[in-house]
Amino acid sequence: MMQNTFSNALSEAVSKHIALSPTRRETLAWLALLMMRCGTICLWRLAAHVATAAMTDSVRRRFYRFFQHVELDGAMTALVIVDLLGIRGKPWVLAMDRTNWEFGKTTINILMISVIWNGMGVPLIWTLLPSAGNSNTKTRTDLLDRLRGAFPDMKIASLMGDREFIGDAWMAWLRERKISFILRLRENQHVVRKGYATWMLSEIARGLCKGEKMVLKEWCRLGRSADERAPLVRIVVMRLPTGELLALACSSKPRCALAAYRQRWTIETLFANLKTKGFNLEDTHITAPEKLSTLLAVLALAVTLCVKTGVAAARLRPIPIKKHGRRAWSLFALGVGVLRKIAASANPAQATAFLQQLLSPKLPVNQLKSIAV
Repeated sequence: MMQNTFSNALSEAVSKHIALSPTRRETLAWLALLMMRCGTICLWRLAAHVATAAMTDSVRRRFYRFFQHVELDGAMTALVIVDLLGIRGKPWVLAMDRTNWEFGKTTINILMISVIWNGMGVPLIWTLLPSAGNSNTKTRTDLLDRLRGAFPDMKIASLMGDREFIGDAWMAWLRERKISFILRLRENQHVVRKGYATWMLSEIARGLCKGEKMVLKEWCRLGRSADERAPLVRIVVMRLPTGELLALACSSKPRCALAAYRQRWTIETLFANLKTKGFNLEDTHITAPEKLSTLLAVLALAVTLCVKTGVAAARLRPIPIKKHGRRAWSLFALGVGVLRKIAASANPAQATAFLQQLLSPKLPVNQLKSIAV
């Protein structure tokens, strides 16, 4: 039975990093599997899909007790995810962003850091902001410190963020810790350069045509009245086909920044996978921060397994490319479909061999060859 096979395999992987009782690990595995199979996080719906002799109400109460008594956060599940992706000791490309929505009168506002793996965003760590609006420097630095606490030898190749994630204190903190960054700037951002007047980026780049780019040769400081205490950055600007400016501040290698920054979009697709294109996260009625963090931890494991399965399946049968040049479907969508097919049709021996590879640092490519997916 797929449920028992998956539960045993995931329980073993989780037990290496998260101290939970066997029953709690089993419940965690049930939740992750059912969310992948059913595409929802509604506990009362998931309870009816558990293959057990217990009554549905009993299973539902078991799920509720899990969120009442178990507190998981990204620092815990990140240890499992990094092992599953096989990226421990390797340099990581990270993206930071927020997602938020309203549930009644409650604002749910999540600041998240994802790691980019095979062109996909995978959640690593997050924090629940106490109110609506942007994050501040302390919240961001605390989040990165938590990640560093889980991985003291962590190597960050680059950290990317949208226009929210700028500011002298924030960039100075990143520089002090030797974290390379690429951050998008607003068009009305003032730039201070030695030997030049202080202009807004829109004025500096007013001569750029669509598709053209420019790299400011000098190191710059940001702000109308920036002084020598402000951190130095390099700036590259491109006029998008829409006419909008894409302006980036980076700590080094400005000529590579535009190509590298394209990867930031993976965290936007990650949020879509957590919401409308995957698990419908916004359907949750959970608003307590500690319970919502536990739900995100379960979803982080589910996203990781779906993405990893999709990458393995695409190695066997590449995703078709449509006329507009993009894939017909995402690696995440492919992984979800393959996992559902395995749950429905694979025999126990095939499922066991596949899950053993999936829940190890290796890609389960060979195991997929013998399964009709």
